[in-house]
Amino acid sequence: MSLEYTIPDLLANWPFRTQVNPHATRLNADSLAWVESYNVFDRTRQATFNSWDFGAFSALAYPHLNPAQYRAAVDLLNLYFVYDELSDVADAGMARFQSDSIMKALKDPFGDSPADEHVLGAMTRDFWQRCLRDGNVAHSSADRFVKAFEKYTDGVVIQAADRDKDVIRSIDEYIAVRRDTVGCLPSYSFLILSDDIPNEIMEHPVVQALTQGSIDLSILANDIHSFNVEQAHGDKNHNIVSVIMAQDNCDVQTAIDEVVRRYDIVVQDFLAVYASVPQIPIPDASLRKVVERYCELLGAWVTTNEEWSYITPRYFGAERQAVKETRKVKLLPRKV
Repeated sequence: MSLEYTIPDLLANWPFRTQVNPHATRLNADSLAWVESYNVFDRTRQATFNSWDFGAFSALAYPHLNPAQYRAAVDLLNLYFVYDELSDVADAGMARFQSDSIMKALKDPFGDSPADEHVLGAMTRDFWQRCLRDGNVAHSSADRFVKAFEKYTDGVVIQAADRDKDVIRSIDEYIAVRRDTVGCLPSYSFLILSDDIPNEIMEHPVVQALTQGSIDLSILANDIHSFNVEQAHGDKNHNIVSVIMAQDNCDVQTAIDEVVRRYDIVVQDFLAVYASVPQIPIPDASLRKVVERYCELLGAWVTTNEEWSYITPRYFGAERQAVKETRKVKLLPRKV
């Protein structure tokens, strides 16, 4: 196996730009303090978690949210990755317990907490209570968020079961599960948190295609960036690069090139569909602006994902700026 591989600039032909939420600096710090208050990690792991800077992702992804809404959004991003850290080392039974605890909190946030509530349930309950109380959340957005989050947690349980049985899915099967475990769909509800968009508009083929395209681009990019760390830890079950290597019996660079080929196709499809956004039949002018902004933010989400991958040390460590400039990644040695 080659000790180095090359990754492309995935934004080279991507027109969507990001902005920074003006409330991010203060509220990102508040959100990290919130995570720390639950004592999920020891001091060393908490310091590592903090260094990954999920708030930087939130700041770029949600530039338009007011302080109360943004605080909920950055809490959500931090919650995702606390969940990711805990579920990655859980078997299917524990993953189901975590999922059930989270979903009970989302579906009944103001009810009594179960005596055996997992810390993820407690965090979810607190985050969602504050969001509903202070965030001016539209009923349709809240409903979509909870339904999408349930698909996400169910996907995490499937991932844990695959890990238990050392299952490597086919490419198509993997992508079907990954569309849930990537966590994009519930996050997109926060792009329109206080906007009551009718289901018939959200289900319009153009909006659906852009939503799916944004998710797929996020999956492919994230798997390219996270592959090195994951392979070093022996995690070969839930990354499209590893899946392609197993299915096609090929090396890392060949698999990366195949992922990029797929990525470029989705980019072309997304841009072609995006050009038809003005043709979506929306009689109300103010609602049209909301939908057009949502579609634009779906594109900016892809930019956020790529830019953040070189802000955080989560994937490339201290070499992240060098990787961004040279596009060369040195393969990490296996730790397991």
